[in-house]
Amino acid sequence: MPPPNRLNDATATRASDQETSEKLIAAAERLFAEHGYSGVSVRMIAAAAGVNWSLLGYYFRGKEGILSEVYRRHCGELNSARMRSLQEIRSGSRRPELEEILSAFIRPALAVARGQNGQTDFIRLRAILAAENSALLDKLVAENFDLSSTTFIDALRECLPHLTRDDILWRFHFMLGTIYYTASGPHRIREFSNGRCDPADIEENLRQLIPFLSAAFRAPSVKPRRSVKPIHKRKS
Repeated sequence: MPPPNRLNDATATRASDQETSEKLIAAAERLFAEHGYSGVSVRMIAAAAGVNWSLLGYYFRGKEGILSEVYRRHCGELNSARMRSLQEIRSGSRRPELEEILSAFIRPALAVARGQNGQTDFIRLRAILAAENSALLDKLVAENFDLSSTTFIDALRECLPHLTRDDILWRFHFMLGTIYYTASGPHRIREFSNGRCDPADIEENLRQLIPFLSAAFRAPSVKPRRSVKPIHKRKS
C-alpha cells in the first residue's frame, strides 16, 4: 500500500479553504450591497454561499471581519492602481507636475465609480454604509486609505512649496468631496446640460476636473486666522 501523499493532501485542503472563503466573500458582498450591513446575518451569508454558518467565524471572525475583507480587496485594487501611476510619473529624472499627480489619484477612482472591473456591488455597498453606519465606514476608510492618502499628500507638497501642510490637507479634503460627488451624482449635470455633459466619459471628466482642481491647489496659502482679544472697558 503506497504511503499517503501529505503534500497533495495539504494542497487540496488549502484549495478547499480558498474556494470556501471566496464563496463567502462573494455572497457577503452581494448581500451587503442589497440589504445593508445591519440587514444581513451570518446565517444569510452562509446560506447564500452554500456552506455551514460556523465557517464564517472560522475564516473571518464574524460579520465585521468579512465586511473588512470585502472592503480591503476593493480598496487594495484602487490603492494599487494609484500607487502604480504615481510610481510611473516619478520614474523619470524630472519632478512630476501637479496635474500628473492629480490624474494618478483621480483616474482610478473614476474607473471604480463607473463600475469597471466588476465593482458595481462595491459602489452600492459604500453608499449604503455611508448612510447606515458612518462609524464603521470611517474605520474601514482609515484602515484602507490613510497610507495612500499620506503618500499623495506628500507628493502634492513637493509640487506646492508655497503651501503649508494644513493648506494641502484642506484642499485634499475638498478634492475628495469633489470626486465623491462627481461619482455619486452624475445625473445632475446630465440633466442640466440636456445630455451634452456625459459623466460616464472618464476622459472628459478628467479634462474638465484636472484644470479645476489644479487651479484650486495652486491658489495662495490661506493666512491663519488671528485670534482677537476681547476689549475690556476700564471701570470709571
